[in-house]
Amino acid sequence: MVMNKRKLIASIIFLLLFLLIYIYKNQFHFELYQDELHYYPTAIQFSKEPLPSIHLLETFNELNTPLPFIIGGWVLNIFGESIVYLRLLNFFLSFVIISLFIWLSPASSPRFWLCLLGLAIFPNYYLCSVHYYTDIISLLAVLLGVIGYLYKAHVLSCLAFIAAIASRQYMLAFPAAIILHEVYRMFQASNYNLGITLKSALQTPSLYLYALACLSLLPWILLWGGPAPAAEMLRQDYDKAVVYNGGFLLYASAVLAVYYILLETVFTNSWSYYITYPRRHPLLFGSFVVVVLVLAIFFPAKQTYNSYFTWPYLGYFDNLLTLIGIKGLPKQLLFASLMLVTLMRFITPAMSLSGWIVLINLILLGKAQLSWDKYSLPTIMVLWFLTLFDEFWSLHHERPQEQVPLASESRIKTL
Repeated sequence: MVMNKRKLIASIIFLLLFLLIYIYKNQFHFELYQDELHYYPTAIQFSKEPLPSIHLLETFNELNTPLPFIIGGWVLNIFGESIVYLRLLNFFLSFVIISLFIWLSPASSPRFWLCLLGLAIFPNYYLCSVHYYTDIISLLAVLLGVIGYLYKAHVLSCLAFIAAIASRQYMLAFPAAIILHEVYRMFQASNYNLGITLKSALQTPSLYLYALACLSLLPWILLWGGPAPAAEMLRQDYDKAVVYNGGFLLYASAVLAVYYILLETVFTNSWSYYITYPRRHPLLFGSFVVVVLVLAIFFPAKQTYNSYFTWPYLGYFDNLLTLIGIKGLPKQLLFASLMLVTLMRFITPAMSLSGWIVLINLILLGKAQLSWDKYSLPTIMVLWFLTLFDEFWSLHHERPQEQVPLASESRIKTL
């Protein structure tokens, strides 16, 4: 009863907050903002074809997969041609995400308010919620996919991840992380026997569903002959981008450290975990130090700069560092230090689901066209959601031998 009251209070608080934002933003009647300048015309284009033709899917002028524009086109068809309706769509779905956090959290979660705060204060969550950006639809689909996995509703989870990948290509990271997490747990349970692990994996039907979700990216690649519509990749100078940008890993890791790990550590007073990590895992720690120093010195984090994209900063955090005078090698070493913290937080011999999600997302972001704080938003959202379930650890006392339960075996029973 007490815990349900807590959820009700949280719902009322966020409902009032969203109402205040709605009033503050003048009921979403304002000029087109940044990416809306091209997202809105694309939604209008899809509104002309509620069931988009192959030609439209092949040639539309965006780099991400088209589901948000298809849905946006349907909204425009129903309510009329106005950016306000598309903003309201995102605003509503953003509240749905918050509501899922609130009502699906375990009744006894000690970090209930921390997780809600962690998601809500991420700047890009607000920006994506009040503008017609494509991120909110992909965020909701990813969250539903993770929820389906936790509740062992694997078919629904598969469908949600397919929708997520149809909204943003790099959402592939989440079903891929689930596969690696489950297979790695089988590997541990088999006493590190590859043959037994392979047999167990092949006999696990749910893994085929997550593999199917990953493979759902393949038809888009075949349609475009690459990761995005070819003409748009050419227009945005994607062909001139670095084949793989190690510096983007530095910055993405720093974003995770600032927006997730720092907040988590301060609120839970878990500094001792990082202090004792080098002693508990000396080989891992030594390897991490070498990796971050190599990246900082030889592959520093620098934003893509070309005729299409001319903002020099890697994102809002990088912009802040530059404004306060942290530049050059000191800034790169700061990024390296934050990446070291991120690696310590998530990479251990146990490798929880959170760890695999972080690892795969970081690897994929090295292939991104640009660096941006927003690209870490899906990862941060899922990390806060899993934190509700104590998915990674008991923050004050690391489990013996770091034996962390499967996400699917976590404290869902306390809901």
